[in-house]
Amino acid sequence: MKFLRVIALLTTFVSSTSGFAGHHEMSEPAIKYVLTQGFKTTNAPATATAATRFLQSGVLGERGVGMGLYSMNASAGSTANMFIDYYYPDSESLPPADVGTASAPHVEFFGKMAELGNEGVYSTMFATVVENAPAETIGVNKVFYAYFLNVTDPSSYVGAWKALMKDLKAEGIAPTGYGLREIVAGGENNETHMIWMGYPSMEALMDSYEKTSTSKSAAAFREKASAMRTVSRTLITSQLAIDTAEMF
Repeated sequence: MKFLRVIALLTTFVSSTSGFAGHHEMSEPAIKYVLTQGFKTTNAPATATAATRFLQSGVLGERGVGMGLYSMNASAGSTANMFIDYYYPDSESLPPADVGTASAPHVEFFGKMAELGNEGVYSTMFATVVENAPAETIGVNKVFYAYFLNVTDPSSYVGAWKALMKDLKAEGIAPTGYGLREIVAGGENNETHMIWMGYPSMEALMDSYEKTSTSKSAAAFREKASAMRTVSRTLITSQLAIDTAEMF
């Protein structure tokens, strides 16, 4: 059995949101699928405590599944103010159909979420396309910027975006963690992909945003990408708890 490793936890609510656990970019990423479940809560501290107890139960770690809890800093078009990510290394680790009734820790956790009046708003299944989050950034990167996209030419877009990240790294302004995911099911507004970028703080995120805004490489990419994608919405999120189930 793999024991869960609680890397970071805030039991007080920060009006912020999202983070994405990850790994070094490779042909076979450590995280192959991500299920995101957004919900609305009026009791974030109790929700964080319930999520921590669920993490510590070890039931996810038995399947090698990770989990993260996030809150929203800036978002649009959704009533959700928190969300949970479940990180799956492969298809075999995906939950069985009866997990919500046959697993006591799941039953207890879902029951506590209902008891707290937490209202489910959306759920989205992602498949990893690119993931670059070195182990040393896990639990260090707390703030994340996410772009949701409608991509009409995925192959060309992915190639162009990977080239951009290489250029930004050469310029010294690339985020320390980033990834590109394809939406398998549950996307909104005809979205097909999502990009995330991780930073240790809001200060670091905004500093990177300002530098990238004046980057010639980023400007050239935006011009090239305009024929291949449209940006549907953006998010800024903060990580409250994360456990990678020894994936890395």
